[in-house]
Amino acid sequence: MLKLNKKKTFKNYLFLKSKLINVNLFFVDLEIKIPISISSFVYKDILFLKKETNNCFFKNKKLFIFKKNKRIFIIINENDKRNYKKLYKYLFFFKIKGLLQRFKIILNLNGIGFKSFIKNQKLILKLGYSHIILIDIPTNIKILNHNNKLIFYSSNFIFLTQFVHFVKSYKPVEPYKGKGLLLNLEKILRKEGKKSKK
Repeated sequence: MLKLNKKKTFKNYLFLKSKLINVNLFFVDLEIKIPISISSFVYKDILFLKKETNNCFFKNKKLFIFKKNKRIFIIINENDKRNYKKLYKYLFFFKIKGLLQRFKIILNLNGIGFKSFIKNQKLILKLGYSHIILIDIPTNIKILNHNNKLIFYSSNFIFLTQFVHFVKSYKPVEPYKGKGLLLNLEKILRKEGKKSKK
């Protein structure tokens, strides 16, 4: 008969290990395959992912993460696991996709006289104000300036979207003439101006 001894507990999960053979019994909520081109390791419940010069990490106190070969096994310590499974699955997907191919967001400058420049890791914007706008560009974001278009690249999708919306907040699109900073696939409900009385 195979005897199992208690090895480790993690909030409602019991880890068992046999004395006779090297067998671990556990309950896994999520299993993720890591591509061959990405190196990964787990240290103190933190997952590190690296590809060439790009790297990222994933840490959450409510996750127990361990690795075997090119597979990551995750145990979720949440009450409602169905919703959290989808959330963590997408978060890991964005981390891996960002390392394989960087994310891209295009911001259009709609307006006469609107110009943008990049100098000394700073984004310089002329948006019709009496002053110019200077924005420091983070090290993990690259910006390409091309024909009144700003193309943002980064391996971190969440940080990239936050930074793009921060830049966009300097000149939101007004609904009458459509002037302002506009995302590539963004649609605006245009309003009709007041008609002059004859």
